[in-house]
Amino acid sequence: MSAEAAIPVPASVVPDSPSFWREVASTPGGEAVVACIQCNTCTSSCPVEILEPAFRIRQVIARVRLGLREDVLSDPSIWSCVRCYACVAHCPKHVRPGDVIEAIRHIALEEKREGPGPRHARAFVESVRENGRIHEAGVTFDSIGFRGLIGEGLLPLEMAWRGKSPAIRRRPLKSVREIQTLLDVVEESE
Repeated sequence: MSAEAAIPVPASVVPDSPSFWREVASTPGGEAVVACIQCNTCTSSCPVEILEPAFRIRQVIARVRLGLREDVLSDPSIWSCVRCYACVAHCPKHVRPGDVIEAIRHIALEEKREGPGPRHARAFVESVRENGRIHEAGVTFDSIGFRGLIGEGLLPLEMAWRGKSPAIRRRPLKSVREIQTLLDVVEESE
């Protein structure tokens, strides 16, 4: 069986929201989504794509422009971007693909989408709100849960053995109230 035969290809693409690109373009970071010329420079410069082949920025942007709203917002790979900006640095049309991904994530969070990516984003903000900084162990547990931790196998033990495991005990900053005030102001302005 050839590699081409193994990839399912839909007979036809039916957009569920033809104006989805407008929604993304009106979200901060997504303004230049229509300028994309599908040159693939973003995907070829992305270090994440090597580790997570399902994450292809060019294809995400193409699906946005095709109006495949549900397909894009339910795609777990949109949460794989690590915001390294390699795609932004190389884009010949200044689309800022990393920012487009952030705009898509913002829409997904506004709709209270579920999955490890949205859970991680919410846990991250809640950790900063409670502690003034990230409590890595708490964010990890809130993101993937007990089953997810078990699914990691021996990795947590290997990390602990090498002194790389996050602190179990929370250590809030003394300025946590100031950080909470800043977060409240940002949330009110949205």
